[in-house]
Amino acid sequence: MEVVVMLDIDGLKDEDSFIKYLKKEGLEYLKEEEGFVFVGTSSTTTMQTRAFILEIFSKALKEQPIKYCNMVFLIGQNPMESYRFDQNESFFVEVKG
Repeated sequence: MEVVVMLDIDGLKDEDSFIKYLKKEGLEYLKEEEGFVFVGTSSTTTMQTRAFILEIFSKALKEQPIKYCNMVFLIGQNPMESYRFDQNESFFVEVKG
């Protein structure tokens, strides 16, 4: 199934290494889209794919000095919850409410 990940990032210092890391993980950066949009495919379950997306994007941002990052994504036709990157935990947390 197709995966689409959209990020709203402020203060990302090294865009090239961020994009290269995600490309290495199998996601394609769509330059023509505004902001950061990545696409890919998954052959695993929705839950496994969601866990993978949260993990690789957290790793990509862990060493990056950013002001904030918000993320939404689709797995197949299923929209996932909204997330924000918690810099203290170095992981994405679900946005409640």
